[in-house]
Amino acid sequence: MDLEIFEDKFYLINKPKDWTSFDVVKKIRNIGKFKKIGHAGTLDPLATGLLIICVGKYTKKIEYFQSLPKEYSGSFILGKTTPSIDLETEFDDIHYSIDHIDKNQIEFAR
Repeated sequence: MDLEIFEDKFYLINKPKDWTSFDVVKKIRNIGKFKKIGHAGTLDPLATGLLIICVGKYTKKIEYFQSLPKEYSGSFILGKTTPSIDLETEFDDIHYSIDHIDKNQIEFAR
């Protein structure tokens, strides 16, 4: 990252998988030598996507950004489970039948 680009403003960061939101803040804080920096909403370490970083006087706008509408997307696998109920652990050896589930039921459940 180029040090000259950082100043009091907000930045839109595509958070990489396996980084925490705090990892991103810490990296930018160290590169830009900022005292006031924060993010407008935590993303799970397994998630990727937009992370809004606010620097300097823009940290006062964090609440505003958090109040804006959001949209999430993802995918899931039917018929399998993990001990942690996410992808941080491997799938169990048990496979559940999904023959009784049709597209209409999935659409209705969202």
